[in-house]
Amino acid sequence: MMTKTIKISQDTHESLSELASKNDTFNDVIRFLIDYYKTNEEFSDEEAKIYNYEIEKFENDDLENLNKLSLKSLDERISKLENEIRKES
Repeated sequence: MMTKTIKISQDTHESLSELASKNDTFNDVIRFLIDYYKTNEEFSDEEAKIYNYEIEKFENDDLENLNKLSLKSLDERISKLENEIRKES
C-alpha cells in the first residue's frame, strides 16, 4: 500500500485521536468517517440536483409541473431523519 503524508491542524489531530480506539490508525478513523458519510448522506448528488432545481423554479414562481417532486418521498425522508435525531438524543 502506498502511503501519503497529509498536514492537519493540532485540533484535527486531537479530534481524530479521540475517535480512534486503542488499535485504530488515523487511516482507520478517516476511512470510517468517509464510509459513514457516504452511507448517511441526506441526499444523493442526483437527488440534490433535482431538489435544488425544483426549489429554484418554485422561488421564481415557476409552479408548472411542480407535482413531479414527490411530497411522499420528502415526508419519508423527514420522518427518517427525525427518527435518527431522536435515537441520537
